[in-house]
Amino acid sequence: MTDAPSAVAGPAPRESSGPARTPLFGVPDPADPGDIRLDDDESLAEVLRPFRRLVSARDLYAFDEEASAAQAAAGLPPVFAPVPRARWDAVVVVDDHLTMSVWADQVAAFGALLRRHVAFHDVRVCHLATGTTRTEDVVLRGSRGGPALAAAHGLPVVHRRRIVLVISDGAGPGWSSGAVQPHLRAWAQRQPVALVHLLPQQMWHRGGIAPQRLRLRAPRAGAANARLDWRHDDPLHALAAAGDPPADTVPVPVVELRPRWLAAWVELVAGRHPRWIDLPALLVDAEAGARPGAAEPRSEPSPSRRVREFVSWASPEALRLATRLAAAPLDLAAIHVVHDDLHPDPAPLHLAEVLTSPLVRPGPADARTRFEFVSGVREHLLAIGRRADTVRVWRALADRLGGTRPALAEWSAVLDAPDDRPVGPGTSDTTGLLHIERSVLHALSGRYLARARRLDQLLEPDTPDESGTLSPPGAGHGSVMMSVGEEADAPRSLATEGAGLTSSTPTDSATPAHTPAVWGNVPPRNPNFTGRADLLVQLYQQVQGGPTAVLPHALHGMGGVGKSHLAVEYVYQHQGEYDLIWWIPAERPAQINASLVELARRMNLTAAGPDVGSARAAVHEALRLGRPYRRWLLVFDNAESPEALLPYLPTGGSGNIMITSRNPQWNSVARTLEVDVFTREESIELLRRRGPELTAEQADRLAGKLGDLPLALEQAAAWRAETGMPAEEYLRLFEEKRVELLEQAPPLDYPLPVAAAWNVSLDRLVVSNPAAFRLLQVCAFLAPEPIPRTLFIGAQHADIHAELNPTLRDPMKLGRAIRDINRYALARVIHRTNSIQMHRLIQAVLVDRMTGAERIAVRDSAHRLLASGDRNDPDTPANWPSYADLYPHVMVSGAVDSDAGWVQQLVYNEARFLYWWGDMEASLQLCRQAYETWRASLGEDASMTLQIGHWLGFMLFKLGRPRDAAELNTRILDSWRRVTTEDTEELLRAQGAVAADLRIAGDFFGALELDEDLYRRHVRALGEDDPSTLNAAHNLAVSLRLTGDVRRAYEVDAATHAHRVLLFGEDHAQTLESLLNLIIDRRELGDYLSARAEMQNVVDRLPMVWGEAQTQTLAARRRLASAVRKAGDHETARVLSQEVRDGFAARYGEQHPDTLLAAFGLAVDLRATGDLAAAERLSEDIIERYRRLFDEEHPYTVAAELNAAIVHRLRGDVARARKINERGLAILTRRLGKDHPLTLAGTINLGNDLFHLREYAAAYELDSDTTARARRVFGPDHPTTLISLGNLAQDLVSLGREEEAYRLHAEITPKFERTLGPTHPATIAGTDLTLRGDCDLDPMPL
Repeated sequence: MTDAPSAVAGPAPRESSGPARTPLFGVPDPADPGDIRLDDDESLAEVLRPFRRLVSARDLYAFDEEASAAQAAAGLPPVFAPVPRARWDAVVVVDDHLTMSVWADQVAAFGALLRRHVAFHDVRVCHLATGTTRTEDVVLRGSRGGPALAAAHGLPVVHRRRIVLVISDGAGPGWSSGAVQPHLRAWAQRQPVALVHLLPQQMWHRGGIAPQRLRLRAPRAGAANARLDWRHDDPLHALAAAGDPPADTVPVPVVELRPRWLAAWVELVAGRHPRWIDLPALLVDAEAGARPGAAEPRSEPSPSRRVREFVSWASPEALRLATRLAAAPLDLAAIHVVHDDLHPDPAPLHLAEVLTSPLVRPGPADARTRFEFVSGVREHLLAIGRRADTVRVWRALADRLGGTRPALAEWSAVLDAPDDRPVGPGTSDTTGLLHIERSVLHALSGRYLARARRLDQLLEPDTPDESGTLSPPGAGHGSVMMSVGEEADAPRSLATEGAGLTSSTPTDSATPAHTPAVWGNVPPRNPNFTGRADLLVQLYQQVQGGPTAVLPHALHGMGGVGKSHLAVEYVYQHQGEYDLIWWIPAERPAQINASLVELARRMNLTAAGPDVGSARAAVHEALRLGRPYRRWLLVFDNAESPEALLPYLPTGGSGNIMITSRNPQWNSVARTLEVDVFTREESIELLRRRGPELTAEQADRLAGKLGDLPLALEQAAAWRAETGMPAEEYLRLFEEKRVELLEQAPPLDYPLPVAAAWNVSLDRLVVSNPAAFRLLQVCAFLAPEPIPRTLFIGAQHADIHAELNPTLRDPMKLGRAIRDINRYALARVIHRTNSIQMHRLIQAVLVDRMTGAERIAVRDSAHRLLASGDRNDPDTPANWPSYADLYPHVMVSGAVDSDAGWVQQLVYNEARFLYWWGDMEASLQLCRQAYETWRASLGEDASMTLQIGHWLGFMLFKLGRPRDAAELNTRILDSWRRVTTEDTEELLRAQGAVAADLRIAGDFFGALELDEDLYRRHVRALGEDDPSTLNAAHNLAVSLRLTGDVRRAYEVDAATHAHRVLLFGEDHAQTLESLLNLIIDRRELGDYLSARAEMQNVVDRLPMVWGEAQTQTLAARRRLASAVRKAGDHETARVLSQEVRDGFAARYGEQHPDTLLAAFGLAVDLRATGDLAAAERLSEDIIERYRRLFDEEHPYTVAAELNAAIVHRLRGDVARARKINERGLAILTRRLGKDHPLTLAGTINLGNDLFHLREYAAAYELDSDTTARARRVFGPDHPTTLISLGNLAQDLVSLGREEEAYRLHAEITPKFERTLGPTHPATIAGTDLTLRGDCDLDPMPL
């Protein structure tokens, strides 16, 4: 499909050649991308693969050698065959609005990806002018400054089927005014068109692109948008839409530039089998107009209001950037300096948040500046920023730009001596800078106020205007795109499971031809590996027979015999026999978990999320099945004990497991291989290999002194190889050190030869490179695990240690120090992971050399070093690998004992990370240790004690210890009440925890009273749109549901969901949580069938947001199982419930509250599908566990008993069922009231007991009362009311009142069919006068 020829030509096809374009300011252009790539390049390329359908070209042929040879033999002419070519051409339409300069790198990289991709024959780029509100002024240009054509008909000519991708941030006025939409519609009439939004979905509503959630379906692959079938995703959205859309309305999908978004659109356009796809889309028609829902024009907000609104929704990073930019002119060069040099972890998203916000507007058309703050905004931003950051901005601007801009160089001098610098009149180019200087000096206050007031007098006649700020030298006036870093959001790959992997196997002369597809964390091969031939043969034989533990022999409890080196050598010798080899540090569970999470990612297991539980389960299942890798080897290095490691070992499968350990107690779970010190011959071989000049007698004497310990021998050999010291001189030095050590207290945790050998090297290092020695001392207090080199680099601005700071701040000095440490074999540099690692024995030697005062000082330095690596955002999955790297060092260094605030914050962040990551036991242990330590050192009422105490209470609850959690939370609340009388966020959070404890304890009405009060106080203190207030509203709705007030819960949830959509976007975790609760409310109000459909729709979307096996997804699937059950599909519900229950049990154990709630539903499904024996067994187990978790009268316990009573009756024990129901109803009536939904459900079931005991009059009396209360509580057409009415009709028949029974039966039958459908089990039971309906007790989540 092609358009008529147009005057706008795109870039030349890729097989053509032409003059290269020069990027403006060195910024890549989409047509000339250079080497720039997206972080998720491979994932995006994988997503686009469905477009790789080739067709034969009509104009390109190649010589067919084989066919031509046959033809020649027959005397016939040669054969030329058509060459397959890509089916598609792509046109990339780039929004040319000023704010798009932020995304230059991403746009260029995406264009480069499309050009490299074999799916597209030709990729054309053109630019769309959206800086207008008039449809006729929206034009396309083939290049910046090129000729313009009306956008609707200006797409470049192509020669194949075409797709159009429009890339925008939605900030141009052409979007909000609707001027662009008619052009989109014109394009969408003829080919597939998608709008790629560069901002995340939760920010879309702030710009001019406001899509609706639709369901789309293409009639065939490659269909134009105009041919798409579409409908609203949610019936409520359709009802809320203003009238019917125009007949010519066309949907244009809107997606983020992320794999999961593009995958949905690609499936819509290129899928082989048409199906409904859920996507946001613009509904565009031929008439221009403001986007739906756009606000009416209103008066301009004040600067303070603009800043307040920005603070309310901006990310912390964007807010910090805005306050820093407030100290600078908003020209391109200055923005570069502030964003790239001063902003930690710079990402274009943060800059886009600022430049597309109401704080900033484009500069005047006749000025060279690109942006300016709205008048008055700068001053408000400076007021909420940090003075230290403001000073840093000025220093950086003076340093980086002062050479060409004297006015900026002057700012540094003003900071040093404000009263000594002259204040002169500004020029047209510098007046704007003087206004900025005045604002900054007022914000700095103090000694800068006098100069600020002199500037006030000078500038009083002028209107504050920043248009006079300078652009960088040589700037043109065209539409300049600037490079501002890489996108922060790097989503995980959506590649096909097990596909697209690359091997990082190191090359080696002994490496066989076949190398594993997955190779991870294996230490480098020791080029000086010596001996151990017999052990390697034995190890091979044992590994083939099952799990093998490689243990020390004579040195139990001691390292250094070479266990890990033996395992490494085995791996390299046999790597050709495996498809997957993975090395797992196993000293701590958190390290094992981190390695399994990484392994799941490398295996591309779609069932694994970034959390521990799903990753471990997915890895174990994949290894058991041998898919996608049948031959695998896992090495668990330095494991502590069999009991600690067993939960992490795969069961079954065709792979092998190897374990190294200092613990000899492995005989019960693995075949053991004992590793002793070297034989004397092996010791001599190693020493003479590194020092050929050694005689056999000298090597024998040295080996004897070192006790044949491999680690000590390697260190001594490395020392001699590095220094060239004669053997006799080394033996003399070694003896001196040994005597010194004997005169002191002998070491207990390492052999004497080790200390003597290492002290020789350490004494030399102290003299040759003191900073390297100090770095070693700091590392001695960290874990004997890899220490990322980035940790040292990131500490360049921190105060770690007076003697170490200069080295950390100079990359060359740091590199020299690490090289010297490596030269003397005092630590191992792992270049593959850019880390260093020390053996635990040399750490012990280093610590023993220190005095008591030195140990305190150096340990404190180690803590400061760790704190410098804290990203202070443990909830974000992208930061989890960093926290996992720090965790073992935090634990080993004793960071909880530090009195430094930043170190304590790191400990708190590690505890939060461990929870979100899925290792709740580790989080609990760290919280408890920190809480007890800080209570003793800081005091019970200290803020950090209370902060970690709050998290400890949360972990106690999550791990099924509600009583302990409640006791601690009460203590924390009492402390906060002593500390403050105001409604601070911390105090309100502590009271919220106590309200949650009441809910968990079963005091639903007490919790409701607290939650209502808390919500009102949140609104007063923080406002109704604050995230904490919305959390309080969420908790209020939870309590309302638990007390049975579902209608009011629905109202609260609806309002909360609407606020969260505006605040976070539709796909945010908190927004989806509100939506799920809203659907539960609708279900409990009686709309079972619609609730199932809506719940299914949301749960289907969740893997795109949370991952397939995230805990939140499991919880949502449990809710779906409940919805499916109430909709009458018990078989499907049983499958879902089993899956969810097993998922929770695998992650958290059988006693965990989430596991029990999932099992609760499974027991109901087993009964409903006829497996009464299994239902009874599971019900009894649940009851017993709830009694231990809560108590005998907790509503959950009683509800489980009443559900079990149904099973007892169905199995014939009606008397037992009646007794259980009567006792349980007495408890529920006392605690929840007669009209609570659980009480009413139990009462209906008790009526069934009475009926089966032939007590028909009693059954009728009870059912009559129940029906009346059900009508009042639920309404006349609610399924629960109808079930009660159906049972009442059967009571009337049994009492001989058939006429009344038939009238009632005729009344309820159409209601059942209308409400639940004719095939629903409740409809069948309720409309059959020989069957009675039971009510499942389904308690609401706590």
